[in-house]
Amino acid sequence: TRPAATTTPRHRGDTVDTIRQAVKRLGKEAATHRFTDEEKRALADIVYSYRRRGIRTSENELTRIGIHFLLDDYRINGANSVLGLVLERLNA
Repeated sequence: TRPAATTTPRHRGDTVDTIRQAVKRLGKEAATHRFTDEEKRALADIVYSYRRRGIRTSENELTRIGIHFLLDDYRINGANSVLGLVLERLNA
């Protein structure tokens, strides 16, 4: 039996389209994020992998996709979202 997912969008395609539309808008607010070496390497590997397939992307774009996914999951699931559950465990 498969473990139940904590976040299952009602319509995954809707979530993907919502995130795509948000990320297509030009982000103008500057932000600084601190990543570990492993996180930076993983992002670079993803960017490289997609570029080899002819799909242009960037660390900034991946970060924005992740943020919008987190925000959408939180909007739908609140305290039971991945964000909510991780924050609870970080503060336990």
